[in-house]
Amino acid sequence: IDSAARFLMKKVDKVIVGADAVAANGAVVNKIGTSIIALAAYESRALVFVAAETYKFSPETLAGELVKIEEREPEEVVPAAVFKRWKHGSVRNPSFDVTPPEYIDLIITERGIIPPQAAFTIIRDELKDMPYEFQMKYSTYWERSLEV
Repeated sequence: IDSAARFLMKKVDKVIVGADAVAANGAVVNKIGTSIIALAAYESRALVFVAAETYKFSPETLAGELVKIEEREPEEVVPAAVFKRWKHGSVRNPSFDVTPPEYIDLIITERGIIPPQAAFTIIRDELKDMPYEFQMKYSTYWERSLEV
């Protein structure tokens, strides 16, 4: 039960979650509920590890944009008949949430284990192996990163 995570967290010393995407700032996009579990772990001083392949590191986030969060149909949360009667309300049903890097201790990849602050480096290194056209799309941010 998702709502039991905070109650049970005092008995946990490590949390491992997956990632649908990793941003350049080390934030992680994953299934809805991941960020609240990471927050509960942070408050309980449990370590949070993210398992993510490097292809999930998003170069689009070099420009400061976060990954767009998909919204699912409101009828998955509230029956259509009830939803139609609400004239002044709305139902949101996000599929993913964003876990801030400060709630993440380490990201585990096939290339090694890194702190979330090193996500930028992974993206920069991955861009070096991309076709020229792809590199040029992000060249402003990539060139700046080479100076670091």
